[in-house]
Amino acid sequence: MRIGPLGMPEIIIILIVILLIFGPRRLPEMAKGIGQSVREFRKGIRDVKDEIESEIKKDDNVVKTETAKEKEAVKAETVKES
Repeated sequence: MRIGPLGMPEIIIILIVILLIFGPRRLPEMAKGIGQSVREFRKGIRDVKDEIESEIKKDDNVVKTETAKEKEAVKAETVKES
């Protein structure tokens, strides 16, 4: 199993070093903190994506409204000229 350029032996060595540095008591706390950070980051990304999509929809509606008004104006002019 490979994760990017790291193989299984490298991952095991990294995990052992982390365990030695932080100890078994702090690892669950750190994992929880990292999980919360990732969750908040994803929520932020989703919020930004939703906001961008809503702005695009607003712009599309404005363009459609303006196009419809222009078509009506052209029809009115055509009727007046006839």
